[in-house]
Amino acid sequence: MITFGYNSKFSSILRSLSAIAIGLVMVVSNNATVTVVRIIAAFLFAAGVVSFIYGFVNRKNGAMALMSVNAAVDIVIGLLLYLFPTAVAGVIVTLIGVAVLIFGIIQLIVLTGTMSLVGMGGFSLILCIFALIGGITLLFNPFSERVMSLLAGILLIVYGVSDLISMFRVIKAREAYEIKFKDGQDHSDNDDDDVPPSLAGVKDVEYHKE
Repeated sequence: MITFGYNSKFSSILRSLSAIAIGLVMVVSNNATVTVVRIIAAFLFAAGVVSFIYGFVNRKNGAMALMSVNAAVDIVIGLLLYLFPTAVAGVIVTLIGVAVLIFGIIQLIVLTGTMSLVGMGGFSLILCIFALIGGITLLFNPFSERVMSLLAGILLIVYGVSDLISMFRVIKAREAYEIKFKDGQDHSDNDDDDVPPSLAGVKDVEYHKE
């Protein structure tokens, strides 16, 4: 069973809630793209500060050099995005389309892998396919800027909800898989226990007629 992207419950919830939050901002805000760029900038800046603190705390383990470089990159990019948001705002919808498309494909693969354990899951599949179609639409950018921004926001909300549902399906499928695997082992152990002690050491031998 493929669970790529859903191995950590915390990261899955964080990804889903972030998508829903950014989607809501894009739906409500009139200047959504610039606002989203500044949110991403703030996130990168915060991540850079956290990386630097982590590297400093764990400097005895040699983490300082790597974390410092990572922190510097995040902070510089975050500052540039925050100071010049309009330079990125023009392509943010396309970037969202690429992200939704990539994560949507991963989600579809994972959902397909859970079908044999937890059933079809038609609603989550419909949401996933809708997000994929929307992601492709964002790449071609056929409508006005406001319409595309609104569509991107709706797609992020749909993806976030679908991702949450997928996470719970993966958890349920993992539990079902473990139960199934355990039952299979138990049956195998029981079969071994049913063998009489007098035949325990007997091996299968092939006889060939001459």
